[in-house]
Amino acid sequence: MKQISVLVLAIVLMAATVTNVFDDLSFTEDDAKENVIASFGGGFISSSYEVIKKAKGLPVDLKVAGTRQLIRFAKDYSKTSEFQKKYTKWRNERLGYKKKKLGIPNPMKMIDNAIDKQLNKADDEKRFPSNANELIKQRLQEFLSTSASVDFNAQLNGSMFANPEYEAKSGQWKMCFRAGKAVVEAAREEAQAWLKELE
Repeated sequence: MKQISVLVLAIVLMAATVTNVFDDLSFTEDDAKENVIASFGGGFISSSYEVIKKAKGLPVDLKVAGTRQLIRFAKDYSKTSEFQKKYTKWRNERLGYKKKKLGIPNPMKMIDNAIDKQLNKADDEKRFPSNANELIKQRLQEFLSTSASVDFNAQLNGSMFANPEYEAKSGQWKMCFRAGKAVVEAAREEAQAWLKELE
């Protein structure tokens, strides 16, 4: 499995509703919905190597059109009650929130748990805000910041960057470079428009 951000997957993947690439890449809308949650929640998305390989083989114009479509798909899905419900469930699982078990409560344990919950609440909210839109804003800003610094004229020595500074860059930076300027610019335009809607 290869892990990349949803916006970078959009860059490499997406001619979805334009040419029905979901079918061509064996990547369904249900897969996309699940990946939207994982992507914005964890900052990455999982997709098989075969999906990535097929996506890379698309012509640039389809990648550009597809990038716009996938980001719009994610934006539209994020507005649904289904997304909000799944995000809340995902968040609670990651933060270790569990339903209370039936039984006789231990008053001291209840007090300890209440104190711990108050102390951890601010940290939990920073890691995974209860409002999904806040997390989406963070991820969009992270993508815009990373993608703005990509040098599309960087030289490669085989599969590695000639400049050691570039070789030390994040996986997302490198994926943006490999996706190409036209595709990244389209993704940035869509991300900026989405961010503007959220602010």
